[in-house]
Amino acid sequence: MFRQKFLKSLLTIACAVSLPVTTAWAAGSVQVTVDKLNVRSGPSLQDSVIATLPINTVLPVLASKSDWVQVKLPSGQSGWVAGYLVKQQQTTASPAQIESTTTNLNVRSGPGQTYPVVQMINPGTRYTIVQKNGDWIQIQLSAQAKGWVAAWLVKEMAPGSSSTPTPPASQTPASPGSSTAVTPNGTGSEAKPGAVQGASLTLEFAPYVYATPDNTTPAIGQLHAGETVQVIAQKNGWIQFPYDGVNAWFSTEESSLPGLPQTGTTDGSVSVGEPESPATGNENPPAPSGQTTTPAKQTATVKTDGLNLRSESNTSSAILGTLAIGSTLTVLEKQGEWYRVQAPDGKTGWVAGWLVTVSKPEFPTPSGPYVTIVNPDTNVRSGPGNEHGIVAKVQPGEKYAIAGRSGDWFQVTLSNGSTGYIAGWLVSSTGAPAVVRSNELKDKIIVVDAGHGGNDNGATGKSFSTLEKTVNLQVALMLRNKLESAGAKVIMTRPDDRKLTLQQRVDMAVSNHADIFVSIHHNTHPNTATNGSIVFYYNEGNSSKLASLVQTELVKATSYKDLQSRFGDYFVLRENPVPAILAEIGFLSNYNEEMRVRSEAQQNLAADGLFKGIVQYFSSQNTQGS
Repeated sequence: MFRQKFLKSLLTIACAVSLPVTTAWAAGSVQVTVDKLNVRSGPSLQDSVIATLPINTVLPVLASKSDWVQVKLPSGQSGWVAGYLVKQQQTTASPAQIESTTTNLNVRSGPGQTYPVVQMINPGTRYTIVQKNGDWIQIQLSAQAKGWVAAWLVKEMAPGSSSTPTPPASQTPASPGSSTAVTPNGTGSEAKPGAVQGASLTLEFAPYVYATPDNTTPAIGQLHAGETVQVIAQKNGWIQFPYDGVNAWFSTEESSLPGLPQTGTTDGSVSVGEPESPATGNENPPAPSGQTTTPAKQTATVKTDGLNLRSESNTSSAILGTLAIGSTLTVLEKQGEWYRVQAPDGKTGWVAGWLVTVSKPEFPTPSGPYVTIVNPDTNVRSGPGNEHGIVAKVQPGEKYAIAGRSGDWFQVTLSNGSTGYIAGWLVSSTGAPAVVRSNELKDKIIVVDAGHGGNDNGATGKSFSTLEKTVNLQVALMLRNKLESAGAKVIMTRPDDRKLTLQQRVDMAVSNHADIFVSIHHNTHPNTATNGSIVFYYNEGNSSKLASLVQTELVKATSYKDLQSRFGDYFVLRENPVPAILAEIGFLSNYNEEMRVRSEAQQNLAADGLFKGIVQYFSSQNTQGS
């Protein structure tokens, strides 16, 4: 008996030596690379599954053994995951810095020339980069202050590359385990300490939640004022916390949906670009800009009685008054899902966008040939090429007279009388030949069908009461602009809010001898957890091929879950003699997805995915034909 126990002990020791606990993964964190990853009670496939994790979950590493990694789960317990199904997160290096390349460079309160100047900086001093937004960089000015500078007027410096003076860049941390409150943009709590790991944080605003600390990616949810979260980590104005079984992030600097440009100033005013000289270090280029400082004329109609008019664009700000149902408001600016408006009595404030109906922007149409802007923040340059400086940024729907053409670039007249150049393949031209960099869509006849309309609302969102007919049309119009700018002839079954029969929609494809028919919809399901994109087809062959290509590009552009292209027995597909697809872009019954499909930036991504899939289809047809 003693001999057996002794041999068993030796065998145990031998196994421990042959399978050592390594330290390769023992520090930092790992990110899950597959969906529904099994977490096991031990480091082998024979151990029981104790949890599953969605893709992109980030977890702290506790230890490792052979090809297995022990991690700490959001619940606090530990488990083992296969090392080949996760990737190690890189240790965050010292933050990068910038230095001004001109004297008296304006630092602004937001990422754009419409925001007020809060300070000026000069060459010789470096500032830590907090985040980036397009052509703008947010920097840390002091322990309590941040600001935005034009990226084309600074140079980025590698971390630790010099010894030039830097301003203080961190706030006094809170004591671990303490409770503190956070408000957006630092308002109302400047004297409060920052959050640290282990702190209990009570929110005073309603931030959107992201899978990574990057607000250019789609939001995965939204928190509400008054909620308390547990801080896991803090980085560059972002806080990591447990959220629905994963470690997610929210920003203490923003309260808008991803990808939506911020307009106006933090106090709600709108300023016009100052005609400052380039020698002053202002970010205004030599040619005056100011194309987006004054929004196109819009009105909003109140949909509910007693609508709150608030001091800021969130539900926790002060109520300035209430508005009666049917009241007509003048829209002054937009931030995310909120509108700053002027009430009939002259009072200004913010209203929730989902509680008003906003008219379409009224952009004046030039008398001669003109271009219509298709994409947000389209660059206007001083010359016909990407090597020329940016003189302005223009927005979708705006129209500018064509003054000339140089190669693939249109020279346009801006609203202040100056001229600039826009890439012709990024705009839709009227009265002048379109610039098409690919001939795949030239002269193709495409019917774009915005599902439902009129008194047929389609599905209604469960969380924000989004009408399917509305978001269908918004995506359809964006797709039309992209197709027309590439040389296609687009037939809209409905360019506005009207009801059509299913047969009328099919008839438009038949009577116009369409090359393809694309119907745009948004989905719903009794299970509110269901989410993702589906592109349906009825006929095998060209229709199924078109559906497959569009499905691939749609999920690639939007990052929606890929539910695969599939057969669908729908009238507009079954009775259609031309290649036809029906795209269900997202689920209005899912909270996160409804929030995303309402975003103008996300709608543009969906239209872009549809467009790229259509281009792929015609490209493959041309290849076969040759």
